[in-house]
Amino acid sequence: MQPKVELIRHIPTNVITGFLGVGKTTAILHLLEHKPADERWAVLVNEFGQIGIDGQILQQEGVAIKELPGGCMCCAAGVSVQVGINALLANARPDRLLIEPTGIGHPKQIIKQLTRPPFDQTLDMRACITLIDPRHLDNPRYRENEYYREQLDIADVLVANKVDRCEDSDLAAFAQLVEARQPRASCQVSQGQLELAWLDLPHAGQQDAVSRSFLQADTTPETGMETEPVKLDAGESWRRLENRNGDFASCGWLFAEQLRFDYQKTNSLITAMSAERIKASLKTDQGNYLFNSIEGDLSVSARETPPENRIEIIMLGDPDWDKIEDALLSCLI
Repeated sequence: MQPKVELIRHIPTNVITGFLGVGKTTAILHLLEHKPADERWAVLVNEFGQIGIDGQILQQEGVAIKELPGGCMCCAAGVSVQVGINALLANARPDRLLIEPTGIGHPKQIIKQLTRPPFDQTLDMRACITLIDPRHLDNPRYRENEYYREQLDIADVLVANKVDRCEDSDLAAFAQLVEARQPRASCQVSQGQLELAWLDLPHAGQQDAVSRSFLQADTTPETGMETEPVKLDAGESWRRLENRNGDFASCGWLFAEQLRFDYQKTNSLITAMSAERIKASLKTDQGNYLFNSIEGDLSVSARETPPENRIEIIMLGDPDWDKIEDALLSCLI
């Protein structure tokens, strides 16, 4: 006789979305730092680049992390996404699931995927939270972008982030957006300081909770179907992986753990680079650092935990990745 598999109730699930560099990872990190101490949460991170970085940034006690790199999860192989989510839920058995989609993916399709079989019998969709930078509201490059528009369309909670950098005119534009969109809730914050209470607001169109059923979760997920994290082969010093979606191109590098970067050279290189987004978690001659550049606005923060040497760059057009790789290699000590 097969052992009885425990039935799991629908897991409260939130999608936290926003365009490149709006501060999704910082917002999720803030939520994790303030989660109830007696709850175990899981986070599914879907990054555009092939070299995942956000997963290691979010690592902390009581939180299970799963990365789905390489583009929008709604465009990935359906079975792989299904197996990945099922494995995360079965292994972690979380009290809540947070999903961070790539900023250049199709959030409407992601929501559709998560609210139909088999996920409709697994996940209890709660509020979708969309972060925006009010400074971009008058920029046609954002306003006319299909991903940006979809992120606004699915928002149950609309959050203006980075308001400490905004002018009064930016905040007035956000107020007009809220008036036009009429989300369930809205707020203006800095540093992604989301309220826990927003997570339990209902998602638009969700069914009456009384009508929902339970799911018999498989505690032995399928093998051979999951996206394995990128690792170096024996004797390999670095590996490079590329991706493209429309006008956006990404390239990521994973470097061997024993390598070190010259901090000053690396900082100067990233500062001078013209890119939509750069994230790097590197070991340097001055310590461990996270480099985060959004359209040339670079912030650098020290890390206590030794990171894997990873860097991910997103650019428009057809970048010369060979040239960029040569520049990165020149920063090695």
